[in-house]
Amino acid sequence: MAADASVVLSLRVEPCPEDPSRYRWVICDQDCILRQCIYSLPDEPTALRQGEAALREVTAMWRDAN
Repeated sequence: MAADASVVLSLRVEPCPEDPSRYRWVICDQDCILRQCIYSLPDEPTALRQGEAALREVTAMWRDAN
């Protein structure tokens, strides 16, 4: 069974539920969480940078697996 090449992963940066002054990132395939940070980050730009790096890793793994 071939993987769907049209899958689009999304990156969300959102306030941490435990401490709204901090942020975390989440990578999703539609409504399914594929990867998320394990700890909150001090600000939104930091969370975005780390999330973008994680998204590149996930995308590379996805591409290599197919």
